Amino acid sequence: MRVTANQVTSARLLAMPLVGWLIYGSPTTQAIGVAIGTLIGLTDTVDGYLARKHGPTVLGSLLDPVADKIFIVVCYGCFADRGGIPWWIAAAIFSREFLVTVLRSSLELGGQRLPSTGIAKVKTWVQMLAFGFLVLIPIIGSGRGLRVLFAAPFAFALLVLATRRFSGLAGVYRRGFEIAALALVPFVAASFIGAGAAEKLLIAAVVFITWFSALDYLKLGFPAVARASAHRALHWLRLGAGALLPIGVMAALATHRLPTIPLIILLASDMARGALDNFAANQGIADFSWAASMGGELALLAAALAFPVAGSHLSVVAAVVAVTETLRSLVRYLRAPTRPAPAPAQVSAPFSGPTSSVPERR
Repeated sequence: MRVTANQVTSARLLAMPLVGWLIYGSPTTQAIGVAIGTLIGLTDTVDGYLARKHGPTVLGSLLDPVADKIFIVVCYGCFADRGGIPWWIAAAIFSREFLVTVLRSSLELGGQRLPSTGIAKVKTWVQMLAFGFLVLIPIIGSGRGLRVLFAAPFAFALLVLATRRFSGLAGVYRRGFEIAALALVPFVAASFIGAGAAEKLLIAAVVFITWFSALDYLKLGFPAVARASAHRALHWLRLGAGALLPIGVMAALATHRLPTIPLIILLASDMARGALDNFAANQGIADFSWAASMGGELALLAAALAFPVAGSHLSVVAAVVAVTETLRSLVRYLRAPTRPAPAPAQVSAPFSGPTSSVPERR
């Protein structure tokens, strides 16, 4: 039986609740969660290979970016909720994802492309790998184990670059291994200082690359949104709601006054909705319902915090709104016919009108 890219992506999505649940367990279950999360991250390469081999599908184009975004939300959202990292660190990571997603949709509606940059792709891998390190550092603690944790991947990268046996692998991914080896040097040094130093350095590195990778998007996106000739107010509304929603959700989690599961589901659903919104804009569909749903969810969260007696119920309602909107969009876009790709436009040009293309599957 042939395994398809969509089956691999679906398996990734189904495994993510398990990872989130394991994060709250004992050190052993957390380590198991890291192992499963690593496998999920590796399957991102597998489904990309299968998609190129057998051909992309509309469903695959929708699900693949959805899986990546939900993975980041589940890992960092749950980890922040259990106190592994400050809530505002997770909010900073999520806000970047929302802002770039919104800007991409706005630019696509104007017939402009905002393709992923190389540093943005590296950013995703750094976020995934850093999560594993952040979970394992407190479990291992300071000492030899911590040094091995960072020295082992550093040594492997050097081995691949230096050994003829791996010359083929190094030839294809040589630049990546060179960057990995160089980036791991300060972490190897920090492991000799202690777990606290390594953890702080890792958190700073994740936040830095997350926002550094967004600079090109923000630099090109904001001026283009400001020059939008159609639906300008709605573009700004979606941008503001996208920036505030992850901050509101993570701040609500930090109060411990609202149930965790609905809030994580809400944020994961809106992350997925953002990927679907990109697809819709790519197809020339001017659908601003995502902005409306995010605004409604923010209002429900504010009411939940203001009225603790009804807080749990209101947070559940907000999560239901997010899930319903995401599923509605998924069904709608699956039924919509795809359109042929036009010649790519310059990103710096002002909005002129919607055009579309079929997005590539990562």
